[in-house]
Amino acid sequence: MPKRIKSTGIVILVLMILLVARLAQIQLISPGSFSSYDVNLIEESVRQRTHSFTFHDGRGLLLDSSGNSLSADKKLTVVLFPFLKNADAPIKKLSAFLGVNEKEIMQQLIKAEKPFALDLNKEISLDEMKVINSWKIEGLYAQWVSLRKPQVFANHFIGAVGEDEKLLKENYPEKWETGTINRTTRTGKNGIQAAFDPFLISEGESQYVYHVDRSGAPLFGLDVKLRTPENPLYPLQVKTTLNSRIQQIIEDSITDAGIKSGGAVLLDTESSNVLAMASRPIFTAKNVFEPEYQNQMLKAHPPGSVFKIVTAAAALESGTGLTERFDCSKNIYGKKDERDLGMLDLEESFTQSCNSAFASLAQKLYAHDSGFFDIYAQKLGLFPTAGWTGEVYHYSDFRHFPEEDDAQIWGKLNKHDRNAPLAVSQTAIGQLNVKVTPLAAANMMAAIARGGQVMEARAAASVLYSDGAEMVTFPLHKRKAAVSPYTIMKLQSMLRHVVTDEAGTGQALAALPYAVAGKSGTAEKDGVTEDVKWFAGYFPAQAPKYALVVLDLKHDDQNKVLKAFSSMVKEIYILDRESLPR
Repeated sequence: MPKRIKSTGIVILVLMILLVARLAQIQLISPGSFSSYDVNLIEESVRQRTHSFTFHDGRGLLLDSSGNSLSADKKLTVVLFPFLKNADAPIKKLSAFLGVNEKEIMQQLIKAEKPFALDLNKEISLDEMKVINSWKIEGLYAQWVSLRKPQVFANHFIGAVGEDEKLLKENYPEKWETGTINRTTRTGKNGIQAAFDPFLISEGESQYVYHVDRSGAPLFGLDVKLRTPENPLYPLQVKTTLNSRIQQIIEDSITDAGIKSGGAVLLDTESSNVLAMASRPIFTAKNVFEPEYQNQMLKAHPPGSVFKIVTAAAALESGTGLTERFDCSKNIYGKKDERDLGMLDLEESFTQSCNSAFASLAQKLYAHDSGFFDIYAQKLGLFPTAGWTGEVYHYSDFRHFPEEDDAQIWGKLNKHDRNAPLAVSQTAIGQLNVKVTPLAAANMMAAIARGGQVMEARAAASVLYSDGAEMVTFPLHKRKAAVSPYTIMKLQSMLRHVVTDEAGTGQALAALPYAVAGKSGTAEKDGVTEDVKWFAGYFPAQAPKYALVVLDLKHDDQNKVLKAFSSMVKEIYILDRESLPR
């Protein structure tokens, strides 16, 4: 018995020592970084004893080109704290003033465990806000509340935000250390939300805060506090180039045409500003990073005959094949083609999209200069990327479209394989390894439309302080015109004939209210039954305002691209007519 008692006592003593050691670790040694999860026990304790209502999360806003909010709505409402459920007088006063049933307010209060915005099915007025706040009732406030919009409209252009503690610590270590941001702070995942995250990241939340005891009742002597960021010029606002009305037209036209994978991008030809950008399928929080759900306007795809513009520009600039006639009854393999187009000159070959003509031209051009594809793709703004890039503050390589793929001409082909005549022929018509983004294709069309000068496509014009003053502007980035006026003039003529000529591949667009110039393209995808279908163009042809590219990644026997393109031009024409002075 004495041995058993002694052994039991030792065991109890060891357990007591371990327990004391554990308590010491929790309370004294590592309360700020506990366990492998690096939990701050002090912060968690304060969090459990703190109730708050955040009426603005501190994240900056995205505005369209007219200054309307794209990412959040502001609603004027009443904020109530749960401890008011035990106070009848304030609720009766509020009910009588707003003409709302007292029982409805009490039902919401009883269910609430934390402060909440009262569901009134209406927005209160500014005058009502002033009156309610003049009562100075603790726990009852009239307040503007910022509500994040569910992103379906301009889904891929705007992008999504979410919580990502690891990313926050990596990108904003100083803000993390000072407590300006925490694990619940939302950061951009994709789109403009991610690209402009350094400007949009929260500088601190605006919230009502109060402390509670174990039962959830407010601690006596502690009133509800208003906590706001110290700098009144924040949060910032990013003024994008997006035209919301045109964006809606683009979205509706894609849907109505039945394009389920692909999309469209529209640029202003004067500035290369992105006026609208839509991609399908629309992403959700679950699939935001899956390839199929990424912004297809920034992904590189085989362009097919759209790339013939590059080959044509090189031929026009060098004077190659201008007087030649090409046998368009044959394909690039020298065999009888499905379309027997007969003998055509350069312009007719472009209008009717004769592959053998451009294969023949490319062989001559390549023999003279093996780098002409890359050179002219770059001269026309198609290569390597089209989005705005530059130095902004301490960011030496700030990009408006960081998700944009580089254009690809040869891919991984080595120099020996590039010299193969068939490889040159296939590249000349936008096949083999050629891939470009719809954004870059639209940028090329904009450059041709304005006379050859290439600009970088912008997603935003400026960053504004909360009072509307400019913090940062993104100037137009122009490149020196690298193609002769003659070549541009001929390209403009050829692109217009694609639509006006009875045999042109874009003839279905000839009767639109705005005259269209452009080029169609169909490309094969390895291992996929559907083709990639394009139409890249600009309008009005005589005085260009818009450059538009429509893409269908799962083209079948129906030409959804021309249907969508046609609808967009018609609706934009109507919109422009509405804005004319009367």
